[in-house]
Amino acid sequence: MNKSGNSAVLLISHNFKEATIGKYINKKQSKTYPGTDIQYLPGMHGSGCSRKTNTGTALAQAVGPCCYTQKNQRSGTGSSLITQKKGQEKISRQHRGTPGSSQRTGRIKRGTFCRRARICLAKKKSALGIKGTLKGHFSKEIKTFMVKAIEEAIGVGISQAEACKIVSLNPRKFRRWANPKAHRQRTSWNKILPQERQAILSTAYDEKLADKPLSHLMVHGHTSGNFIASISTISRVFKAAAIPREVKVRRKSASYVDAHDLLDAGFSLLCYDGSLFDTDSGVIVWAIPVLLLPQRVLLHVGHSLGGVSSRDLTNAVDEALVSTPQYILDLLIAHSDRGSAMKANKTKEHIRSLLGFPVHYGRPNTPDDVGWIEALVKTMKYHRDSPSHFPMVDDVLQWFKKFQDIYNNDPHSSLNYVTPLQALSGEMEAILCQRKQNYLDVRRKRLYNYHVNKQLLCKQEPEVVLLST
Repeated sequence: MNKSGNSAVLLISHNFKEATIGKYINKKQSKTYPGTDIQYLPGMHGSGCSRKTNTGTALAQAVGPCCYTQKNQRSGTGSSLITQKKGQEKISRQHRGTPGSSQRTGRIKRGTFCRRARICLAKKKSALGIKGTLKGHFSKEIKTFMVKAIEEAIGVGISQAEACKIVSLNPRKFRRWANPKAHRQRTSWNKILPQERQAILSTAYDEKLADKPLSHLMVHGHTSGNFIASISTISRVFKAAAIPREVKVRRKSASYVDAHDLLDAGFSLLCYDGSLFDTDSGVIVWAIPVLLLPQRVLLHVGHSLGGVSSRDLTNAVDEALVSTPQYILDLLIAHSDRGSAMKANKTKEHIRSLLGFPVHYGRPNTPDDVGWIEALVKTMKYHRDSPSHFPMVDDVLQWFKKFQDIYNNDPHSSLNYVTPLQALSGEMEAILCQRKQNYLDVRRKRLYNYHVNKQLLCKQEPEVVLLST
C-alpha cells in the first residue's frame, strides 16, 4: 500500500476517535448537569472560554457585578441557579423534615419535664421540714410521702439513683421503704400465765399492799410464791387493767436557797474553805481562808498541818469574827461546801452559837459551788508576788500574813476597782461618786481646750485676697 492510502486510513480512524470521545463527553456533561451548562464567572478557573459556549458569563457581564437575577440570591460570585436550587432544597426539607428533628424535639421535651420533676421533688422534701441527708428513723407518713414523690419523678424520666440523690436518700433505703416487710405479730414464749395475772391483780386490792411501791409487790410475789414477775411486768398488768396506783412521794419541805439570793436580800456571807500548800521539807500546810461577802475582805487566814479538823475550822472563824464590824454581825450567815469538817456537828453548833443562824451549804455534789472562796484560793497560790516554792513551814505562814495585806489593799474588779478595806469602811460610794465627778470635770476641760484651739487655728489661717488685674 502506498503512502496516500495509509494517510487516508489514519484520517478516518482519527475522525472516528474524535467523534466517539466527543459523544462520551457530552453524555457525561448531560448526566452531571442536567438541563443547563456550567456557568463560569470572572475570576473562576476556566473562565477564559468563549461566550458562545458559556451563557452564564455573558449574562453576568451584561447584568453587572453584585446584581441579583433571583429574589433570594445573595451577594457574591455565585450563580442564580445554584441559589435557586438551595432555596428549593430548604423548602423541601421544611416540608418533609430532617431525620433527627423529631428526636431532638423529644429530647428537649423530656429534659424540660425532668427539670420540673427535680424542682418539684426538692420542694416536696422542703415542705416536710427535713434538711440534709435522710438518716435515722422516720414516721410511716413521711416514708409513704417520699416514696410517692420519688416514684412520680421516676415516671417522668428521672432515674432512681438520680431521684434519690436529689432528696439525699440512700437508694437501698428507698427500696426498703417502697417494699416494706409485712409486720408479723409475735407471741412471747415467756408470757405470764392467766393464773399469774390474776394473782398480780389480787394484790392491788389487798389493804396491806395498797400503798406499797411496785418493788414491794415484786418481793411479795417471790416471798408468797403466788407469782414470779418483774417490776415492769407488774406495771404493765396494772396499766392494762386500768388500776390506778397512788404511791405517796416524799417531797422536800422547802426548795434550795441560793447564796446569791441571800446577798440580794441584804445578808452578808462568811465563806471558808481549806487548801493545801506543799513545802520542800515534805510537810503539807493547809490554809483556811475566811472571806467576807459582799465586801470581799479577807478577814483571816488560818492554818493547820496534815489536815483540816473541826477545831482548826472553828478557830479560824473565831479569829475572823474579831475583826468584823458589829453592824455586819447582825445579818451574817456562814456559807461553805459540804466537806467533812464543815458538816461536823461541833462546827455547826459552834457557828450557830456565834452567829445565831444555821450554816448554809452549797448544792450537793458541787464542791466548787462556792466560787468566791475558790477564786481567792487560786489567787493565793498564783499571785504575781507569790514565791515559786516554800522551803519550810515558816515560809508558808509568812506568805499567808503578807497575802492578807496585799489582797485587802488591791483594787478589786467586782467592787468597781475599790479595795476591799475601802468597801468595808463605807468609802466605796464616796469614791465612786468622786470618780464620776472627775470624769465630768475632765470632759469640760477638754471641751474648753478644743474650742480654744479651734479659734487659734482659725486666726492663724492666712486670708486669701483676690487682686483684680
